[in-house]
Amino acid sequence: MTLSLLQHLRETQGAALVGEVTERYGLSVEKATVFINAALALVVGRLVHINQTQGTSTVLEILDKHDTSELWKNTNFSDALKELSALGGTDENTNLQALNLIGERSLSEIHNLEQIASLGKDGINELLEGQPEHLQGHFPDWIYAAAGLPALIGLGVFNAVKESVASLGSILKQAGEAIAETASDVAHVASDMTTTALDSATEAASTIADKTVDAAGAVADTASEIANKTSAATVAAVTATSAAASSAVHAASDALHKTAHTASDTVSRVNHAAIHVVKEPTSFLLRALPWLGLAVLVLLGLLFWKGCQGETVPVVASTANTMATIASPETLTINTGANGELLNCTGIVGHADLLANFTDAIKAQFGPAAKCDIKVNAHVATSFGGLAGLNESLGAIKSSPNTNFALSGDTVTINTATASENSKLAERLKTLFGTGVTIITPIPSDPTDAAAYELANINPNTVKAEDVIHALNLQVINFAVGSNEIPDVNKLILDKAATLIKAIPQLNIAITGHTDSSGNEKSNVALSTARAKSVATYLANQGVPATSITAKGLGSSKPIADNATEEGKLKNRRITFAIEGATGS
Repeated sequence: MTLSLLQHLRETQGAALVGEVTERYGLSVEKATVFINAALALVVGRLVHINQTQGTSTVLEILDKHDTSELWKNTNFSDALKELSALGGTDENTNLQALNLIGERSLSEIHNLEQIASLGKDGINELLEGQPEHLQGHFPDWIYAAAGLPALIGLGVFNAVKESVASLGSILKQAGEAIAETASDVAHVASDMTTTALDSATEAASTIADKTVDAAGAVADTASEIANKTSAATVAAVTATSAAASSAVHAASDALHKTAHTASDTVSRVNHAAIHVVKEPTSFLLRALPWLGLAVLVLLGLLFWKGCQGETVPVVASTANTMATIASPETLTINTGANGELLNCTGIVGHADLLANFTDAIKAQFGPAAKCDIKVNAHVATSFGGLAGLNESLGAIKSSPNTNFALSGDTVTINTATASENSKLAERLKTLFGTGVTIITPIPSDPTDAAAYELANINPNTVKAEDVIHALNLQVINFAVGSNEIPDVNKLILDKAATLIKAIPQLNIAITGHTDSSGNEKSNVALSTARAKSVATYLANQGVPATSITAKGLGSSKPIADNATEEGKLKNRRITFAIEGATGS
């Protein structure tokens, strides 16, 4: 599946763009979000159009220059701009400026992606060729028209594809549910049939030989008719006869574990396949095929009868052992709402006892009326290693609003509203479930959330200085303009870091402040120093020895991004952490 540029741009640019568009152009957060979503789709669509009409070389030039004017060149953009203005709720000139800002950020990010991944001309072409599948069926027609996509693939076809996307998703969902239910039913039926077959094998043995002979006679009569009606379907005839013979061989080898009806049905299926596949032959060999099939069936009937006289082979036990080794993991998925209420609950287990255990724990925490759609499937595991702690763990899930809990085997994945809540819940579940269950939390894409995630996963009993410093450098301390006041979200990061730092003897930390190039450099050095000292003071107030912390400011002397762009300035306004004496900025 090709990377969705639209999704990539949303994840990497979305949050920053919302803040910048609302601040610079006066759009509300709601209107800015809708506006940006449409604008990103338009940018991706235009790149696809240019790639297919003007070539990948033109796309690479646009990416290198970050030139948004080239995106809108040679297209009637008036209708699109009117629609965008309606979304943004301001005048067309303001919305055009906002659109160009979004286009510039998008081109810059795609250029970075191309550089990091070393895509080159072929890679960019392949990437853009796969984008229509991510755009189709998700946006109003004016976006497609402005992007130029209908002209590339035909408006009629494009609309048909858009309509089919939604219906296909619905069909696949229904089919998936039906398949899951059918698979469970088949497993139960197969189990019941096996038991019935074993119970009746002895009783049926005396009649199997007679039924085989009768069936063979019926095949002989039918084959005589077939021989005069066989056609030129040579390959189909040989394939059908060979497959039927192979099926009969397996049926004979497992004879003592199938009833007389099973054997009769097998012969009937062979007869049915031959009738529908073969027509008039064009050679003596083809005329002989039905008779060869008959001979094979008669021989198998004799072998089948003889097999009934021998000893029982413990095939069932062997099959059971094999199934036990390939059992799928049991599952349980729970979603809670804003007040900890049970929104959704599904699962699959391999035994009624485990079903009862799961159901009892769910009702104990979410109330006797709580409903959970848990199915029993014979091919799924019958036990869960953390069962003893399940009840209390579900209590912790209930106490954590907007949580997704997914159990699979002895692994539990959780996802809550915030990274800090994720960390707290993960620690609680580790205690309740014990060492037999692995707790997984998703790695956040937001830098500050990523820092919290890394710190939460550091073992306080085996803290390494390098790990703490690495986590601290992941965050972005976004000071207000001209201020050295630490944002509350970063104070939570520093609190956790301070606890870990205190467990490391003789660790000396160097904290360095940086600014962008705006303003007077002397003032920048003073501001960056004040910000670094503010962080140092905060850590000291949390118990980190003040004598182990040094703080300094370097102003704008060591940029890590281009100060010509707002995005670059944001990256340059930073606080860095290093182990005293180690190389760092």
